[in-house]
Amino acid sequence: MNIESCLEQAKAQCVETLFLDFDGFIVKFNTNSFSLVQELRDYYRHFLTDQVARVDRLVLGLQTDADLIPSEHWVVKQPDPGKSKIKEHLLFVDSGKVVRKVLTGVHLFFIGHDRICAGPLEANPNQVVNFINNMHLDRMLETEGQLFHASGVCSGSVGLGMAGQSGKGKSTLALRLLQQGLDLVSNDRLVVQDAGDGLHMLGIAKYPRVNPGTVIHQPELIDIVSPEDLQRYQAMGRDELWDLEEKYDAFVEPAFNCAFKLTANMKMFVMLDWDRNLSKPPSLDRVAPGDHPKLVETVMKSPGVMLPVAAERIGDATVGPYMELLEKCELYRLSGGVDFGQAATEIKSLLID
Repeated sequence: MNIESCLEQAKAQCVETLFLDFDGFIVKFNTNSFSLVQELRDYYRHFLTDQVARVDRLVLGLQTDADLIPSEHWVVKQPDPGKSKIKEHLLFVDSGKVVRKVLTGVHLFFIGHDRICAGPLEANPNQVVNFINNMHLDRMLETEGQLFHASGVCSGSVGLGMAGQSGKGKSTLALRLLQQGLDLVSNDRLVVQDAGDGLHMLGIAKYPRVNPGTVIHQPELIDIVSPEDLQRYQAMGRDELWDLEEKYDAFVEPAFNCAFKLTANMKMFVMLDWDRNLSKPPSLDRVAPGDHPKLVETVMKSPGVMLPVAAERIGDATVGPYMELLEKCELYRLSGGVDFGQAATEIKSLLID
């Protein structure tokens, strides 16, 4: 099969439809898989709409187990700085490019105005979710702002961003703040824009992916794992749980009786620099971004091949624009030992004072 036949097949066969409303950005998703559209309908249940005056982006999802494009045409996408695992292969053509996910075989087409995911989609719905959400991200970054590798929560219209190196627990801390009455803005990706009178932070409809250690210590999430897995996790030690490579989607609205708001004014940003091996309590201190350039680097995220419009404007992420944005909000460093409950209580008091 070649690119043209993939596109033709997708356009002819993808007739199952749902419409998604991401804070006014409307995505129409068509697929040939009834089970996939039902799974996405469940995942995006709070973002479904049938009130459509326009469509901002059409996305097609072709479920197929066929070998789509011969392997000799692909080139390896080198890992991002600090990473070693090869996750994607690329194929460039005059009208765009195709990205192939190495682990799953899912193909992502960026051909002219066409946006199509194809391959074993039913077995990999999370990659379809990411592809759809990237349409929203690309639009938000089209003309302004920077992409942050960060999570966000808010109280009313007042928001807080959080970031840290992998494994520092930003998703778990975000959930503890939801437990204390805040709402979710985004998990793992934020667009931060300078609004002139302050910062706006914009999120995507991606639910937190939580590890078993988070689940067993947060009663609201217990039901997302099976009784057998729960028993297995409860028998594990703290470090074993922390390092376990198993993840669950945490649907926060029913679990915490909160909203998923997608936008807020960013009053604060917290950089997680604590250490679970330290026995002392956590410390939350106001800092200047220029004093912690290495921590600022942890929030940086280049748009890359998945966000072609943003990549054309931004290129590779550099520290300067992030420093400038973080100078315009209250920046805190969270250090010391790990105590999610204490940290959440202190952060909330600063956010809503």
